[in-house]
Amino acid sequence: MMCIHDLFEGLTARRCGEAFAFLEERTERLKTLTQDKLSQAALLKSCNTLLQRLSKSSDLLLCGRVLMFLANVLPLSERSGVNLKGEFNKGNTTRYDEDLEGEEATRMEVEGKGDREFVLQSLDEKLEGQLEVSYYIYKSFWGLQKWLHDPLLLLTSEKASSNLESMTTMMTLVLDNFAAYTVSDMEAAAGVGAEREFYFPGFLTSTRLISLELQDTHFRRHVLVQYIIVLLFLCDSSLHPPKSNDIKKPAREELTKLTERCWKLLEEIPPQGAQFVASLRRIMDRENNWSSWKKNKCPDFGKPPLTESPVIEVGTKRKDILSASNVWKRRYLTDKSRRRLEVEGLLEGDLTVSCRPRERKGKEEDKGMPSLTPNEHSTDIIQRMNIVREEMDPDNCIEEEYRHNNSTCWRWISLRMLAAYDIDAFTAATSENRFLEGAVNKLDGKDVRDAGKIDDDSKEG
Repeated sequence: MMCIHDLFEGLTARRCGEAFAFLEERTERLKTLTQDKLSQAALLKSCNTLLQRLSKSSDLLLCGRVLMFLANVLPLSERSGVNLKGEFNKGNTTRYDEDLEGEEATRMEVEGKGDREFVLQSLDEKLEGQLEVSYYIYKSFWGLQKWLHDPLLLLTSEKASSNLESMTTMMTLVLDNFAAYTVSDMEAAAGVGAEREFYFPGFLTSTRLISLELQDTHFRRHVLVQYIIVLLFLCDSSLHPPKSNDIKKPAREELTKLTERCWKLLEEIPPQGAQFVASLRRIMDRENNWSSWKKNKCPDFGKPPLTESPVIEVGTKRKDILSASNVWKRRYLTDKSRRRLEVEGLLEGDLTVSCRPRERKGKEEDKGMPSLTPNEHSTDIIQRMNIVREEMDPDNCIEEEYRHNNSTCWRWISLRMLAAYDIDAFTAATSENRFLEGAVNKLDGKDVRDAGKIDDDSKEG
């Protein structure tokens, strides 16, 4: 590994790409050779030396190959490439014309307009009268970059609250400009082909290019994705450093609205805006999982191997269930409750006894007195049929809705008694829509009213 390090330091940047291909061909072998921490540190040092010598603009593809190589060789829990502290790339600054110079300054002075009224000239004459960008929009658009490349200025600086308010105002202005001039599908198709790859190592901030950049679909997507990443970071307080200022509720609600506007504008950008937004939402969800893993100090994803002879305790769950059931028995299954559960039919030798309804207890003063009117709560099927028979009599003038035959609960209990008393009457009751009234007609056809007294067991059944 040290030889590779010296080789990367001695060769030119162009020859380093050819030497790095030697390592890429032996990725699988290097995985086995870099199992210990010392070998991983040596390989990481060699690749970092190569990355420092390469240019982020001209050698972009080679930089990506080096990072992919490290991701394949080093374990996933390696902390060197996860940015534990969440630091931002503050070196990538964007410079723009904060004050107009040359012809634009002269024209602004001649016209006597302010920053909000003065419209910048574009390189494309076709855009004149269609997409007019004022100098104020230009300064607001590029002025956002100082907070986007270092969002901690909105949280930890002394002017954090004022910076956040200024950033919100400027971003709202830019989004309003995006919404005012939408890019149609035909304009997107007339641009550069979709098969070409796009990368912006540095922004071109000329005043004469701003109108062309704002109507470019790829540039809009790049800027809106940048806005979404920073807004999601500001809305999630768990990602903020310990000594950061708390964002108040009104400011947090405004940030949430800006995020939703960015998602909506991003979805409207052709081609395939909806698919692009769905993919980006999935990526941001995975980024949240990645941040949670880093906050937990990057635990290893690998599980320890099982022992050769694992010891499994058998019967532990069953013992717990038995002990719990014993506690329940001692607490609830007393002698009184046990006697309540005893089946009378088992004691008397007749199982039909347990199926008979229990006699209702009346008042003390009513005991021993004969009842002149049929009792609707009686357990005697004859009394219940007499009630139905009286209600069927036209002379009594009882309406249908007030009859017991239309009471679902009373009718169901009576039908159960009728099934034990006379199965033919029960069949007649269930085969006709008249229910108990049909059973009464069946019983009257058998002259049941003139029958003798039925034994007590049959009536209770």
